[in-house]
Amino acid sequence: MTGGKGVPEQVSQHPRVFLTLTAPSFGAVHAHRAKAGKPQPCRPRRDDPVCPHGRPEGCRARHQPDDKQAGQPICVDCYDSRAAVLWNAHAPELWRRLSLAVPRLITAELGITHKALREQARLSYARVIEYQRRGLIHFHAVVRLDGPDGPDQPPPTWATAELLERTPFTTPPLRSRYQPRTRTGRARRSSCGGAANSTPSPSE
Repeated sequence: MTGGKGVPEQVSQHPRVFLTLTAPSFGAVHAHRAKAGKPQPCRPRRDDPVCPHGRPEGCRARHQPDDKQAGQPICVDCYDSRAAVLWNAHAPELWRRLSLAVPRLITAELGITHKALREQARLSYARVIEYQRRGLIHFHAVVRLDGPDGPDQPPPTWATAELLERTPFTTPPLRSRYQPRTRTGRARRSSCGGAANSTPSPSE
């Protein structure tokens, strides 16, 4: 983000966004929640409803950060474990498709060809994959616009962080989807979850 290891310092002035992509919900899980440093009830529910399997839908326990129950399903039968496994297996493919979509989205907004984009700018990514407490993959990434030959060149004047934020790549309602097939041949739709957030990355 600020140069180093062969990357010039002026790269810190190139437009970029910090992006977080998380998995959708596959069912309620126990969680450590805190307010002002004090643990809060995990999942309080009025009138203590029960799920179709006769188990409580909520949890009033105040889990500590190291509680092994945190991230575990409230009801193992309600939780869609198969979909969660498929998400982890195919999340890298979702990322690949998203990264391929970015140039198309930019060219569509600018009204230029893909060749013209390659001649004017290059998209660079720095990505980290982490596991959440619920055992699901999520992504943190920095997406940056450089000149056509990379970080040594300044990006064109139209390249802005706002442009990156406007693309469906960083907008939750428009997500990359594809349908991996299970052994039975049945297709399942995979998509990024409810937290697909981006923020302009400040210059250092």
